Amino acid sequence: MPIVDSKKQQLPVKDIVTTAAQNTKSPYDDDQALAIFLQEINSPSVKIIRYGNTLFVIRASTSDPRFGIFRALNADTAANYLASSKEFVVAAYKAGYDGLSTDFYDESILNIFRTISKNPPNPDMAYSASRLNDGGFRVTLQLGTPRKAGGA
Repeated sequence: MPIVDSKKQQLPVKDIVTTAAQNTKSPYDDDQALAIFLQEINSPSVKIIRYGNTLFVIRASTSDPRFGIFRALNADTAANYLASSKEFVVAAYKAGYDGLSTDFYDESILNIFRTISKNPPNPDMAYSASRLNDGGFRVTLQLGTPRKAGGA
């Protein structure tokens, strides 16, 4: 399924999930990707934030609720994906997350973090990136000024 400009058409969630799986060369077929997504979002520790044709799925850490692991399921244009990512980091910080981490394989996604870091939307926002043993990447985001435990 092709990328769809969210300014012209909002896709149903099902289509975002399957398009993202196809475009990231997921090992899962459409039905498996949907089943995994539905299982994932039924967890009480998961929060979904949608911008355009991109879904951001955050799973809060059990040891520190101010930190989470996220993934983006994108079926939008590159420009809209970048804009959505900027909105996402602001929303995640406002939702109480100080830090997030994500793993991915497409090296071009690093450009999103590089671009946002040039003009970060939150004070003290930063990121670090590393290559994983399996060839993927891990990016850890500091979304803004860290808050004290128990505070907002």
